[in-house]
Amino acid sequence: NIARPSNEGAAAVHVFDTEMIYYQPTQGVPTLRAAMASYLQNLLVSPTHPDLPAKFDPENLVVGAGCNAVLENLCTVLANPGDAVLIPTPYYAAFEFDLVARAGCHITSVTTFDHHNSKVPESGAIRPEFYYPNRSSLDDAYARAVEETGRAPRVLLLSHPNNPLGICYPPAVMEECIAWCREKEVHLISDEIYAGSVYRKERSGEEKGEPTFVSAMALGSSSSDTSATQKGLGLGPYVHLVYALSKDFALSGLRVGVAYTENEEILMPLQKLNDLCQISSQTQLLVERMICAYAIKDDGDKSEKFTDVYLEANQENVRERCDALQSCLDDVGIPYLPADSGLFVWMDFREFLPVMSDGTTEATESVESREQRERKLYLSLMKEFGLLFTPGMSMRNERAGFFRCVFTAASEEEFELGLVRLRKFVKETRRSKSI
Repeated sequence: NIARPSNEGAAAVHVFDTEMIYYQPTQGVPTLRAAMASYLQNLLVSPTHPDLPAKFDPENLVVGAGCNAVLENLCTVLANPGDAVLIPTPYYAAFEFDLVARAGCHITSVTTFDHHNSKVPESGAIRPEFYYPNRSSLDDAYARAVEETGRAPRVLLLSHPNNPLGICYPPAVMEECIAWCREKEVHLISDEIYAGSVYRKERSGEEKGEPTFVSAMALGSSSSDTSATQKGLGLGPYVHLVYALSKDFALSGLRVGVAYTENEEILMPLQKLNDLCQISSQTQLLVERMICAYAIKDDGDKSEKFTDVYLEANQENVRERCDALQSCLDDVGIPYLPADSGLFVWMDFREFLPVMSDGTTEATESVESREQRERKLYLSLMKEFGLLFTPGMSMRNERAGFFRCVFTAASEEEFELGLVRLRKFVKETRRSKSI
């Protein structure tokens, strides 16, 4: 027997809107795509290009089950199996699964250290610009991709803001990549999943006062020919976007990702592929209501969008956590890339690596040797000191001894304990090396 709830005293409950129980367009409900287009305009374009007349076109948005799903679909329609995707190193390790497992793409690393005017120091901090792709590094990767696959690469994938580096590429770097891709007829995909997690709004140093993050959508639009009759942003056929709610809103379980393209030749195939990774109607309705909602403040004010209020508060929380980690790294003398976005800091632990064999330098060390030395340090950090960092070689970094610290994946108590353990590791390891 199946127990049935009593109807006594029950009131009718409205569970589903009528239109939500039927099949929906594979690319997403029109009202959600319109709301998402407006949200992306406010997040990616308006902050740096408020007077730009071009707007996101909802008809060119595809909403799918997470960023990895829409990224895989985008690469599937842009490339044939075996075609190369160029990715600057270090890069998010899961790209190697997302782009290879089913899409069958071949990943070619864009190494950058040897393509700048000065040499990478073997000790001390490595400046951010050493990690920036430029024409020289892109040309070199293009040639290697042709050698490896027998044909020209099809895609350049940029993580912007960058995972694992925790920094944004300067506008000049992005513009150079966009121009290079258009000249070479290579498709640029800008993965901007951390665009709402940029917590330092202005650059420092020589670029002081310049915005930290400028989206490829704004740069691609402002650097292409647009007209009054042009629909969308005027990106042309070679600039594309992926985004998701997983990071900025900590909503990875909802599985909501977005692809945007103004290449009309791939739009229909992209929509059809999305048939296999649609989001449920109820989730789409929930997300639409969330990004259209206004925040209710303590004083009753309802003039600000919830997304704006939430992102501002979240950025402050992330910045405070980042500052605490970087202060600890300063105290113990560990070099790092000063982070401005994302949820991580890129740390230089080369000092603590096992020694290299005689006559070997960082520049001449084999990949196998780098991986072995870094793994020993990784296991020591984890097993002896209880510190779990992502090793740089797993992200195809060009040097051993760099680690990504995800500083948000812990409670306050756990985070403080982690800092204590980090100080202990540095103190004890330096002491043992001096004996």
